[in-house]
Amino acid sequence: MLSVHQIRTATPLAIQPTVILIEAMRPIHLLRYTAVCQARRPVRIARLALRAMLCTAVACDRAPIRPASGPASMPQRVANLHSFARLYGVVRWFHPSDAAAAIDWDHFAIDGARRVIDASDADALRVRLADLFALIAPTVQIRHAGETFSDDSALHSASTAGVDVIAWQHKGYGDSTIATGYASKRLHRGLRAAQPGPRFAALSQTIDAIPFRNSRVRLRGKLRTAHHARGQLWLRVDRGDSAGFFDNMIRHPVVSETWVQAEIVGTVDADATRITFGELNAGVGTVWYDDLELSVETKDGTWQSIEIQDGGFEAADPLNSWRPSGNTSATGGALEGWNVTIDHSLPASGASLFEQAPAAGESVDIELGSGLRARVPLALYSKEGRTIGDDPERAQHVQATYRLPAQPGFDVLTGVADVIVLWNVLEHFWPYWSTVSLDWSGMLDAALAQALDDRDIERHVATLDRLSTGAPDGHIGVSCPGESDYGYPPFALDLAESQIIVTASADPAVKRGDVLLSIDGRPAAQRLADERALISGSPQWRALRALQRLGRGRPGSVLELRLLRDKHELDVTARRIDHSVLEDPSHAAIAHLDDGIYYIDTSRAALMDINAEMSHLAAASGIIFDFRNPPKHNHEVLSHILARSDAPKGWEAIPLIIRPDTASAPASWEDTSNGNMPQLSVQQPHIGGRVALLIGPAAISYAESVLSLVEYYHLGEIVGSPTAGTNGDIAEIGLPTGCTTRFTGRRVTKPDGRRQHLIGIQPTIPASRTIAGILEQRDEVLEKALSSIRSAK
Repeated sequence: MLSVHQIRTATPLAIQPTVILIEAMRPIHLLRYTAVCQARRPVRIARLALRAMLCTAVACDRAPIRPASGPASMPQRVANLHSFARLYGVVRWFHPSDAAAAIDWDHFAIDGARRVIDASDADALRVRLADLFALIAPTVQIRHAGETFSDDSALHSASTAGVDVIAWQHKGYGDSTIATGYASKRLHRGLRAAQPGPRFAALSQTIDAIPFRNSRVRLRGKLRTAHHARGQLWLRVDRGDSAGFFDNMIRHPVVSETWVQAEIVGTVDADATRITFGELNAGVGTVWYDDLELSVETKDGTWQSIEIQDGGFEAADPLNSWRPSGNTSATGGALEGWNVTIDHSLPASGASLFEQAPAAGESVDIELGSGLRARVPLALYSKEGRTIGDDPERAQHVQATYRLPAQPGFDVLTGVADVIVLWNVLEHFWPYWSTVSLDWSGMLDAALAQALDDRDIERHVATLDRLSTGAPDGHIGVSCPGESDYGYPPFALDLAESQIIVTASADPAVKRGDVLLSIDGRPAAQRLADERALISGSPQWRALRALQRLGRGRPGSVLELRLLRDKHELDVTARRIDHSVLEDPSHAAIAHLDDGIYYIDTSRAALMDINAEMSHLAAASGIIFDFRNPPKHNHEVLSHILARSDAPKGWEAIPLIIRPDTASAPASWEDTSNGNMPQLSVQQPHIGGRVALLIGPAAISYAESVLSLVEYYHLGEIVGSPTAGTNGDIAEIGLPTGCTTRFTGRRVTKPDGRRQHLIGIQPTIPASRTIAGILEQRDEVLEKALSSIRSAK
């Protein structure tokens, strides 16, 4: 029996909390990952199956579209969609009717966009909106500006005997498709929450990479999917302490009900040690896998098979060949093949998630634009288990009577629905609105106009990226099925003295220290600005990510470069490769430098290895901890520097939301610091030497939690440039097209309560690179830290 503790997605309110079972029957030729409703009996097939049981929203479609009287102008179309979007978000997440809880809101977003887009004026728009929401929210009123709202008797019960008040409570974004402690619930109704645990299920094998160094390897397999799933293979090349090739098909998953052959091709580095490969399911639905094959490219360009175990899934016990990996684990034996059981249902105990809730009869008035306003009840009465005045069965039936027409290729209005959902989730659940000042409503209009012009998935991703920049958050990133693969320049870049400088190169025609002037005839600085415009987060994070993305293009395609070298401009042709080039580390993960000073790269040094050196570290005259790249979970080493500890509280919190548009000023905050944020306690032996810590914009999230404690306890000099300024557990949004995006769902401050978002950790000793230092292969930030330690002796 294998046990994996996770619930992957949200349970619908009308169904009891879910139990996820990853279960494999007798394996014959086929691997299957599946997610189905607990209320349904799983179909048992005589094939290898990895089954994730979870409850999904009730499948439903939509009511017929009324014929449009004629195409509206583009400004009118955007205005119509804006009004629908505004009402959609408030009703979906804050109007508590049973009918609203019963429908498929992704389908409703698509249908709503189709039904309102060509309304000719405000009168026609009002009629269409009223018709659209009538079944699911009959107590919602839509009026022209200046008109009064009526007093709806359904909102006031003559007697409270046997009557419950129903209202929404949100502990963060409860519809998150990954589990990080968020939940949503209507009073006196079932819970909707993703459960804590692994965010994906994966199986893998590992082989020795040495025989295949300097060659290309190819992983192939046959996949098919169902129930909104995305099928993915994955392949990773390990290089000891450094990263090599990695691809998990996140940009090109299989989405097909018929068998499709997928493949990943990557290069095995000259210093590669291991190749790990397999299959994974990181979302809902079902994925079938068959006929996995690993091959190596020979010198004559043909592919030669590499022996792997049970690539056709025919063994009696798959765990003899394939092991759960990543966030999954295996325990116990096998029974009729094998079973993986995930049973961490979160009970919908009690009537509420927390104390605060809208009052009986409470409503909110919403400006919809186009001269329209809406009054949306936030609390409804319920009798005998049903909200008074609506009919969920009828709403489901009407939705189910209509099927959207199949759209060849990219469907524009489904893309519009993505914009509507994404804008609303950030509007109502992103907890950092108090830190920014911008026209977020205007950004919705701009994104809607762009979405109406999108004709392929790449342009659509750019539209979602551009919208996301309005909520600056380094955790935000959009991923869509069908995105093109990227090839990367065969060199690494950094900014120094306002110039774009090559810092490492895998192409002999491009040299370290070259200044990049243009790519394919366009100024490199302009291309960098274009990339930065699509990245969400702080200025320092956006600059870093833009450099990492600069020059991407079709794999294997040619780059026409203009470089400045030794004061002379030259033109160079290079070819994009299948992975990013990284600078090689200047030192070992743990290194003994001059004068008794130690250097520890926290992104490469495991805590076990650090602890093995603890007696030497305690006696060292100085230690430099490098946090410029995301660290391993090794922050406990800092406890040996600590002289006092006080377990700071309140620096991470989940917003408890009961009303729309209040994510940064919610009804209350739930402190999640204890147990969710790193803590330090005094440990021996004590490190008494001077301490310096290197930082930069790649230090994000967990790294900033650790560095916040360094700053709070004054554990050493902080040398370098500001960190990313993004921290807090993420939430994930599933969009109607199948795209996903993540955002920060919790508010994090510094331990003393000061703002951290977008500011990050600031250096006490600023240090940056120079062109001369890059040419001379010097680590100038490290040199500044060494100077600080030596000068204090």
